[in-house]
Amino acid sequence: MAFLKEDIELLKSAVAEKYGRPIGTAGECKLFAEEIGKVVGKVSISQKTVQRLWQQGHTNLSRAVMDILAKYVGYDDFYSAIEALKEKSAPYKYYSHSLSVGKYKLHDAMIIVLNQNNYEMTPEALADSINAQDLYERNDRQPLPASQILQRVGIKPKYFSYNKETNLVSLNMAHRKPEEN
Repeated sequence: MAFLKEDIELLKSAVAEKYGRPIGTAGECKLFAEEIGKVVGKVSISQKTVQRLWQQGHTNLSRAVMDILAKYVGYDDFYSAIEALKEKSAPYKYYSHSLSVGKYKLHDAMIIVLNQNNYEMTPEALADSINAQDLYERNDRQPLPASQILQRVGIKPKYFSYNKETNLVSLNMAHRKPEEN
């Protein structure tokens, strides 16, 4: 799988910062591959893979390799690492990897629809709009219910707020019109 070069470079920078030593020569790549095994645990990547990434600049690596590197720097997987690292480098600009590949997470779909509708909607209208635009698909392939919208609002207070009195879900200011941030 080929990843975006800028995403790989961002992750490599985080890895290099944590590792604290150069990763350039074959010997350094071998030491780093051994370090990954110690830090991440049962999974590892080979010296050759490290060399392909650091010496040759390959972007066509497996998702498993990228996930291992993300775990090395403390994230669950590659995509959550990239999202968090981009947020650190530009904290007021909304970024989600799912937006760039067209596979939306629920909070991404909510941000899209709220940006289309003056930043606030009832949970029912928001769920209906997400379903109508086919922006999000549940694992069970059932239509998105309003209760799941409210649950996500509670999980992602950085992005959303909910006013019980008006029954409106609002998009927080920092995440409005992501293309303009």
